[in-house]
This record gives sequence, C-alpha cells and structure tokens, in this order.
Amino acid sequence: MNINKSLDIVILAAGKGSRMKSVGLPKPLHTLNGIPIISYLLNHLPLSIFSNKFVVIPDNKSKIKETVSNFDSSFKFVFQSEPNGTGDALLQALDNLKSKNIIVMNSDNPLITEETMLKFVDSHINNQSNLSILVDKISDDIPGDYGLVKRSSEGSILEINENSRKLDCIDKEFNVGLYCFNLNWLKSAIHKIATQNQEVYITDLIKICVEDGYEINSIFPVTKSESLGINNKYELSVAENIAQKRKNMDLMLNGVIITDPNTTYIDFDCEIEKGTRIMPSTIIKSNSKIKQNCLIGPDVEITESCIANNTNIKKSVIQNSTIGANVNIGPFSHIRDKSDIQNNVYIGTNVEVKHSYINSGTKIGHFSYIGDSEIGENVNIGAGTVTCNFDGKSKQKTIIMNNVFIGSGTMIVAPIKIEENAKTGAGSIVTKNVSKNQLVFGNPATNKYVDWDL
Repeated sequence: MNINKSLDIVILAAGKGSRMKSVGLPKPLHTLNGIPIISYLLNHLPLSIFSNKFVVIPDNKSKIKETVSNFDSSFKFVFQSEPNGTGDALLQALDNLKSKNIIVMNSDNPLITEETMLKFVDSHINNQSNLSILVDKISDDIPGDYGLVKRSSEGSILEINENSRKLDCIDKEFNVGLYCFNLNWLKSAIHKIATQNQEVYITDLIKICVEDGYEINSIFPVTKSESLGINNKYELSVAENIAQKRKNMDLMLNGVIITDPNTTYIDFDCEIEKGTRIMPSTIIKSNSKIKQNCLIGPDVEITESCIANNTNIKKSVIQNSTIGANVNIGPFSHIRDKSDIQNNVYIGTNVEVKHSYINSGTKIGHFSYIGDSEIGENVNIGAGTVTCNFDGKSKQKTIIMNNVFIGSGTMIVAPIKIEENAKTGAGSIVTKNVSKNQLVFGNPATNKYVDWDL
C-alpha cells in the first residue's frame, strides 16, 4: 500500500440526530462501549495516514469539538449552522481540503475498522477512481433503512436510491456511508447537486459521477457488522452488542480468560492483563485497570478503579478506588469513594469501605462499615464494627494504627485515634482516643489496663 499521506478526512457530525430522541445530547456523544460514539470511531481509524483532518459540527460551542480535540488536537473544525444535508456539510469543508483524495464519512458509522479503511483507500488509489463507496448486502443483521445501490445490467453502479426500504431489498446492496473522492473532480461536481426538500444529499454525487462518464469504484467491508449506522436507540443497542463482543474478543486473544462473554461487559477504555479470569455477570467500566492473575466475579461491578496482581473479588462493587495485590474481597461488599486498599488485605462479606486507606495485612471479616478512616497494618476488625464518621454536620476521621484488635460490634465515634497494639472489647462504644498497648471496653469504653503485655 502506497498512500503517502495523499489524503484528507472529513467526518460529518453536524446533524440534529432527532431520531435518537435525546434532548440536548448530540448523536455523536451518545455512549458506545463506554465512550462517545465519535471517540469509538476515531479509535478505530488509521488517523496517521491523513494529512489533514476535519470534523463538520453545528457550531463552535459544540461539545463534539471538545471531545474530538481531547482525543486528537490536530483535528480542525468546520461549521454547518443549519442542517441542510450531508452534501451541504461537505460543501462547508471544501475550501479547506488540500490532498489529492478525500475520505468522507458519517460520524454515526462508528464500527468501521482500520482494516476496512485501509482496504478501501488502497482500492480507490489503485483504481485511480474519482469516487469510491463502501457497500454491503442488506440483511436482518443490519437494522435500519439505507440508500439502495442501483446497478446497470453490466454491474456498474448508477445511483443511490435514498427512498428504498429494507423490507423490499433483502440481499440487495446498500450504501454504507463511507466515500473517497478525487478532490479535483469533487470541486467540479459538488455544485451540480440539486436541492431536495431544502437539503443537499452527498449521495447525488454518485449519479453525477456516472453522468460525467466515470465508473464508481466499490468494495465491501471486511466484516458485516461494520456497516451498521446508528440513527435511533435500538440501532445503538445493536452497535453496543457488537462493540462488547469486539472488546471481549480482543481481551481473550491477548490472554484474558472470560468464561461467559455473553454476560460480561467491559468498556472500551478498560485494560485487563493476561492470566486474569473474568467470571459471569461481571461489569468493568470507566477506564478501570486490572493486572495479571486476578479472579474477578461472578457478579462484580468495577468502575474507575485499579486492581493489582493476584487479587480475588466476587459478588461485590468497587468504585473509584485502588486495590492492591493479593487482596480478597467479597461476597457482597462495597468499596467506594477513593478508597485505597493495600496488599494482602482481606475484606469478607457485607463490608462497606468508603474514602478510606487500609494498610497491608489488615482483616475486615464481615458486616462492618469503615468510612473516612486510616487503618494501619495487621489490624483485625471484628464483625459488626462501625466507624461512626458523621456528627450530623460533617464527616469526621478515624485513625487506627498498626496491630490493633477491634472487638466485634465496636462502635468507633469519630474523630478518634486508636494507637498501636490497642484492643477494644466486643460491643464497646469508643468515644475517646485509645493509647498504645491499652484495652478499652464498655459503654462508653474506658481504659482498664495500661501497658499490659500483649
């Protein structure tokens, strides 16, 4: 393949997307596999082959601009203030285009892959075409209505019929919405498009190209799923299913074990290392990262969190937290709000940890709440322990230092500090600081022994 960056790309993203029925949310910013649709598209395109990159958006304040710029700051933006059709959107970008050949595509075709794009460009350049289009066969696998490709008896493409309906066209070809133009021809042809219902359609360029005496070049995508366009919430759900399968397959091919891909959801931007096993009904979201040889699931939800090597989590929820190596969590526990769990910690059943630091070797067996706390090394938290962190006005901090033993059912009323090697008796209500090597118990808990031999 000899592309030599003789290409510009124009992504059309200025439409209203009214069929999505989402007030205030542009279609390109709907979520697909955990990221905006347009981000998903950009992640799968060979952007390095393009000399100039443009996105057509409705105005300079569009959130689409921010999303694209955060992904690739080399994109430039063209504005289509009135949604007058795809042809008009391309016309707004025309004066900015410089390369010999121009890729034009809709932002709502996010499943196009790098492999298909490179194959498409290669075909266009090798055939020295003025116009190439991506086509596919209509089938039940691809929902929606598409422009029908009309061919001559010899097989040449003649035009695109935008008024076709899927039920009338099974096994016939449709226009996917990916185009490659020779720029010189495009500049001479685009002004020939007639306005229809106050809109200018890019597909009219196919008929104009034929009338100019040129053959339309066409290829099929590498996989059928790439042809899906997203125009409504149902089609988005179909695309979501495809994207999930892609993500799971990619992880499995790189050494992750997913025992039931059909019930496992993993966002596009999540990273999981080889040797980790994902059990059924697991959800991993929002840029979470899981290291090697972990066991995650069943029935686990992890959001915006990092999990180190050899950690086991089952039937629990982890949110916005960091979990160390060789940690065991669950079942039915909840770790949240920037909690930091160090190595070799054991958190058993029905434990909630909120905005807390738990150092290595600590054990919290079951039925406890640890909130706004710092827990030292090798601490034992007995069943039913609660850090009472809210005084009615604000959250208060609990500090438990190394080698402390907290008896079952202890209520720790913050703000409070329990120093090294201290103990609390079962059922105690601790309202004052506890010095090291001391035992307190009762309600309120009092110091009965000082400097006793542990």
